Amino acid sequence: MLLIIFLVLLLLLAQVALPGRYLTAQVGNEAQMGPRDDLPEPSRELARSRRALGNLQETLPIFLVLAVLSIVLGEQGWLSLAGAALYFVARVAHAYCYMKGLVPWRSLSFLASLLGNVLLAVPLLPHIWS
Repeated sequence: MLLIIFLVLLLLLAQVALPGRYLTAQVGNEAQMGPRDDLPEPSRELARSRRALGNLQETLPIFLVLAVLSIVLGEQGWLSLAGAALYFVARVAHAYCYMKGLVPWRSLSFLASLLGNVLLAVPLLPHIWS
């Protein structure tokens, strides 16, 4: 489980770096390092990378809480691991599909990541009543 958490965090770092890379490509190093007061409209790639990052940031806290709870509560069976792995693979696919504008694959990969969180949560349910 810990390995999957680290892989998801590496994905986060990659997605955090993308908007800066696209902004630098669009406006140059000097404007990127400046106060960014009068930037042009973002390029398609910059806008997509920002939206993809925002989308990851919406689901990441849920994943991290569920993954840490599964470790703390000793629920690292096949269902938890499958859910965490599905979340990671689906989030990678989501980022790729978002950047490439692949419809309906972006939405399907988002739904797959939500299913991964559900699979991660199922083994934790009995702990609510114990």
